[in-house]
Amino acid sequence: EAANSVAELKAASMHSELVKSILRLSMDKNDESRKQVVDLIASLCVRAAIEATDVEAGVELILKQLSDILLDVPKAKEYVAHFVAHFIDDRILPEEFLKSVPEMSGAEVGKSVVELVNGLMKLPLQVTITKQKIREIVQEYFVSDDLQETEARLTELKAGRLGHEVVKRVLVEALEKKNRERERASVLLSALTRDYGTEQFFEGFTKVLRSIDDLALDTPNVAEVLGNFIARAIVDDVLPPVFLDLVPERVGVSERGGHVVAHVKGLLEQHSSTRIMNVWGTGAKESVDELKDSVKTLVEEYFVEGELNEAVRCVQELEAPFFGHEVVKRIVYLGVERGGDGLGQSQKLVKALLDSGSLQKSQLTMGMGRVVMGLSDLSLDVPDAQTRFDSLTDMFIADGTLPSSFKAHTAAIRA
Repeated sequence: EAANSVAELKAASMHSELVKSILRLSMDKNDESRKQVVDLIASLCVRAAIEATDVEAGVELILKQLSDILLDVPKAKEYVAHFVAHFIDDRILPEEFLKSVPEMSGAEVGKSVVELVNGLMKLPLQVTITKQKIREIVQEYFVSDDLQETEARLTELKAGRLGHEVVKRVLVEALEKKNRERERASVLLSALTRDYGTEQFFEGFTKVLRSIDDLALDTPNVAEVLGNFIARAIVDDVLPPVFLDLVPERVGVSERGGHVVAHVKGLLEQHSSTRIMNVWGTGAKESVDELKDSVKTLVEEYFVEGELNEAVRCVQELEAPFFGHEVVKRIVYLGVERGGDGLGQSQKLVKALLDSGSLQKSQLTMGMGRVVMGLSDLSLDVPDAQTRFDSLTDMFIADGTLPSSFKAHTAAIRA
């Protein structure tokens, strides 16, 4: 609401004056109110309602008037020191800002403020301690995979308004990891909706978006990965559907920011919620039962829709090459059950999977062996299952999918 109000003012040239006024008013309030003001200004920066340069200019105005303010607020030096320390810790103010403080506030007062700031920075600040603990808890989560314990530790931390730091840390840590860990990150973010409000998630995701160029140095495909996280968060009700409309314009128009926005819109417009729920690949969910269900669903959809390339892509997204035998078994079973054109569909899909490198020869042999072992049961529902399977085997041998020696292999299995 505050960000919208600032935007409605349409007075960017007055933002530094706004920062000065907010900080000055907070000096007449209690410690909690001053902390809220610092958080508010930091949030306005995250949302690009104001710029870091506006904060710097606003603080400079306070420093230049500090001697006069001290007449009414004896503890003004301590308050200003806290403001500066927090803004430096949040990287809103550069560390070299301290060098100019004596010039702005006068040698004696300025020196005192600098000493106070340095003292606070050495403590370190509570916000710094909390951020470090957040980092440790999140890193340990990716090792332990203990969702309940991680959520409990973060709750005990009472990060409160620093919830956006938790969100940011989860995303940043997950960017460089594999899809299995990214799935865990999405699950954790969903669980944290019990502890943090929408605002914290909005700011956390926006902070990562604003850092996308730096993150690209270690994660070249950061736009795609972050886009996946955003789309998944929207489907999980972690972020509101209008998130992209609320993202600061200057973030969305940057090259990589634009790629993120386009990727998210593409996912939301072209794919179902179920598909986006599996954006990290069904294999990332680890459960064998879940993998079996996914294989069953994608194969059934292929036989109904006939979309060969889509079926191959879905198998690739499973990221479970060790599960290829289940894919083969399901394809052959359905082909045998349907007979006729169904056998041709089975042949085409298995060959396409082999040609694309999505299926290993060893997995094909294992899967076919499992079908042979289960033919007696299948024959209870499909009396001529054996005949249909033999026909499909001949088709596989004819197109080079299987070696001619496979028939001898099946005979040995049956024996």
